[in-house]
Amino acid sequence: MENYQQMKWISNPFQEHDMTSGLSIRAKEELIELFEDSVFKMNINRKKLISFWLSVQENYPTVSNEAVKMLLPFISSYNCEVGFSAMVAIKTKLRSKLKLSNSLRLKLTNVEVDISMM
Repeated sequence: MENYQQMKWISNPFQEHDMTSGLSIRAKEELIELFEDSVFKMNINRKKLISFWLSVQENYPTVSNEAVKMLLPFISSYNCEVGFSAMVAIKTKLRSKLKLSNSLRLKLTNVEVDISMM
């Protein structure tokens, strides 16, 4: 629970947080500057959390890198779980002879596929 409290600044950097003990002095300074930045304060609700931290990287590189380092394992493990679930759904007994790679690629892509053009 204590570790969660120390990382609360990642989910909402615009609330006052006492527990930022894992951050360097430079990252804490940047977090304070970000806290005062009204432009980024308006954008946090419009973007996904990882997109927000990547968007502040140019102005606040140290604190942005710390946040991305903490968020990256969650994103990559989520993608693995989604891929495994898609594979299980594709490879049933009735469809066991299908080539998995093409179907899996289609299932996991973020690109919208226009089937009528195919």
